[in-house]
Amino acid sequence: MNGHDRRRMRLCFLPAALLLLGMVSSVSGDQGPLSAQNRFPLHLLFLTPRPASAVLPDQGALRGAVAMEYSSVYFDQRGSRWYVLLDMETTVVDLCLTYGLTPRMAVRLDVPLISMNSGFLDGFLENYHNALGVGNYGREDRPGNTFAYQVDKDGRRWLAGESGGFGLADVTLSAQWAWLPPAVGGQWSSAVTASLKAPTGDARLGYGSGGYDFGLFLPSQWSGSTWTLYVMPGYIWRGSPDSLDASVAARDGYTLFFGAAYDYSDRWRWLAQVNYFTSPLEKTGISRLDDGALEVSLGFRRCIGPNRYVEFAFSEDPFTLATPDFNIRLGVVWSWGG
Repeated sequence: MNGHDRRRMRLCFLPAALLLLGMVSSVSGDQGPLSAQNRFPLHLLFLTPRPASAVLPDQGALRGAVAMEYSSVYFDQRGSRWYVLLDMETTVVDLCLTYGLTPRMAVRLDVPLISMNSGFLDGFLENYHNALGVGNYGREDRPGNTFAYQVDKDGRRWLAGESGGFGLADVTLSAQWAWLPPAVGGQWSSAVTASLKAPTGDARLGYGSGGYDFGLFLPSQWSGSTWTLYVMPGYIWRGSPDSLDASVAARDGYTLFFGAAYDYSDRWRWLAQVNYFTSPLEKTGISRLDDGALEVSLGFRRCIGPNRYVEFAFSEDPFTLATPDFNIRLGVVWSWGG
């Protein structure tokens, strides 16, 4: 499927179940942009930018989120030295906790659980694309609803993933310092975030890289009466990943996030955002990997109680880079004070 076809693709489907957490008490603070991240399987191995608010929780307060994400990936590309075949549907349970240590310092823990499976959407996607008169990403070249996760370099195997149940991926611990905290009547706020990804996932199955990554990010935002604008540049240093047989290196790289939120009412907030980062892999000769990843997300957050919000995001790439064909996120964000 070419880039023009991809821009015509829009899906509204989520086979997900979400556990809503208990009652919470009041705490102040902006809930930030949508926490949508690029869930392309090869990017799940490395540290990637997570959109974040520049406004920290109050001292002693805890802010958390639990979400279910579902995505479909078909990627069959061959270069002179690399061959990448990804054919799967992926479910991610995303857990995030942020705690206010001081009025200007907070820590955050991100814990992803991942399941990669053959899925069930291939027939639906084929009928959907046929109805629109667009291509089908080349899925018709393989049997429907079959699983593949294979990456080779120079004829040697780097990764060989397996279809199965949930597994722990690499977790990330972050520290955030508000160098420009929000002031009374002020509109700008900014913080510095340092993130460390630890190799807790099984690198042999593609749940982690087997190495440590470190990133520095600068989440900043402008807040008006109804609009909030977000920007977050960053830089990531990545360790070389483990490999079954091939010699594979990672690349350090830049990240850049933009977002906008509109407060439609006291209960409804609409959001749109763009998240880009340079490729975490060495040069492969496959342009869709080497050109980095750009993902556009649209969604909303709805208040369902005191400092409790339901969050929905639909994400895809309009430029045919290394991202899932689509990703849908549904979660709940909550806070309580300490």
